[in-house]
Amino acid sequence: MTKIFSHLVPANVLSRQSKQPEARNSAVSKKSPPAKKMRLGWSVMLLLAIFLFILASRYLMLNPDTYFPEQKLVYMAHTTMLLMHIIGAMAAIIIGPFQFLDGIRKGRWLKIHRWLGRIYLLGVLFGGFGGLYMARLAYGGLPAQLGFAVLGLLWLFTGWMAYILIRNKELERHREWMIRNYALTFAGVMLRLWLPLLTSIGLDFTIAYIAVAWLCWIPNLFVAQWLIHRNKVEQTLTA
Repeated sequence: MTKIFSHLVPANVLSRQSKQPEARNSAVSKKSPPAKKMRLGWSVMLLLAIFLFILASRYLMLNPDTYFPEQKLVYMAHTTMLLMHIIGAMAAIIIGPFQFLDGIRKGRWLKIHRWLGRIYLLGVLFGGFGGLYMARLAYGGLPAQLGFAVLGLLWLFTGWMAYILIRNKELERHREWMIRNYALTFAGVMLRLWLPLLTSIGLDFTIAYIAVAWLCWIPNLFVAQWLIHRNKVEQTLTA
């Protein structure tokens, strides 16, 4: 088509026009690998969130046989607070991935994003207070109890910060605190990945559980902070 109408367009204009698509294609090709990695990362995050959601839903049947064996009697004696923690965490873990999609924060989807955000933060509120209550009863003694208690406090604190910032319409900082918060929400997933890994390499179950009380959330925060820093660098480069 360019050849057919080339005699109607000055040569210098045609030259510039022919280079523009190449420049755009080059830019797209440079951006596509990170975009693919982000889509892959999001998909893995969603699958793991669904995995935890399904796994945790067994507790809703109130069947003691599904409880953590070492904590069966504790869970049976504190069912209300256990369910408060589990239902809140289930809501947060399954909503979280969709809140990070760019499309849901624009146009007609924005209202849905806001309502899901409210439900998410309510899930964090109930899940966090339920988790704090159950932390004092955690298997593994004081080291594990401290690990889960600090997790519960930080989960509530980061959720509160995200809420305050969105109320003040500080969107970028709100997003940063939501990344930190969801990293802590993801502790439920990482606990179930770390524990079998540590026991499979021969670590005593009690020692592994104590370690996981910290490992399930500390590395997550480092990853969250790295993502926040990377986003800031990319924004600076594209500004």
